Amino acid sequence: MQIEQNHIDQFVNDGLTLIDSVFTQEEMIAASAGFDHLYTHGEKTNGITQYFHEPGLIDVLQHPNLEKAAKIILRADDVVLNSSACLFKRPDNTTHWETQSEHVDIQFSNEEMDATPRRMLAMMMVIVDDLPEGRGNTFVRLGSHRVISNWLQEHNKEPIKAHPTKFADLPQELTFSEPTPVVAKRGQAAAFSTAIVHCASTNIDTQPRKIMFVNFCPLGMMKQTSGNHNLREVRSAWRTKLKTSFRADRQHLLLDNEA
Repeated sequence: MQIEQNHIDQFVNDGLTLIDSVFTQEEMIAASAGFDHLYTHGEKTNGITQYFHEPGLIDVLQHPNLEKAAKIILRADDVVLNSSACLFKRPDNTTHWETQSEHVDIQFSNEEMDATPRRMLAMMMVIVDDLPEGRGNTFVRLGSHRVISNWLQEHNKEPIKAHPTKFADLPQELTFSEPTPVVAKRGQAAAFSTAIVHCASTNIDTQPRKIMFVNFCPLGMMKQTSGNHNLREVRSAWRTKLKTSFRADRQHLLLDNEA
């Protein structure tokens, strides 16, 4: 894995950058098997699973390359694991590829995004299996995080963090780029901002989509960067549970909490 200045610039300006060779093929084959087990024996057979404790996916959460990428992207000496989710989407019974439920997870101001360290989340999208066009891709509106943060600054408004914001509820006068699908290969990871407008799409492929979101924030900034405030206790309990599974040399990723 190599992260260049252009990766950082893309994250800052576009809200998304694709990083090569974050994981080996063998690591992602093991993670793919973990997905299959989770969605065969877990509570769900499709969709989003948060705060999981699947043995086959623990190594992804504590992988050193993800931590390294988050540190560089966030300009932080130390980062901690905020939250994570598995996104498993089986093929839909349709041939119409369309986007679904555009939204912003957590907004951040220009000041927060430009600080050192950045007072925000780095959402790492782990590409567990190949993600060609049509396989339930995530769509993003590149640069939309800056359009929103500039509007907030101009109108002296605080960014919304307590809950996601639907695209339809954003200021109507804002102009955004057209949605772009994230297309990637197994082993890559996309670092992107939770403040960018994004959404899911229908899966018109013959194979399921398997991606993970692993969110990091700078050490000591968990409370101010986290969204969905009603889930803070759930997230804290999940990180506490992970301590029994993380290796001794990776326990530092679980240091912070939202108390």
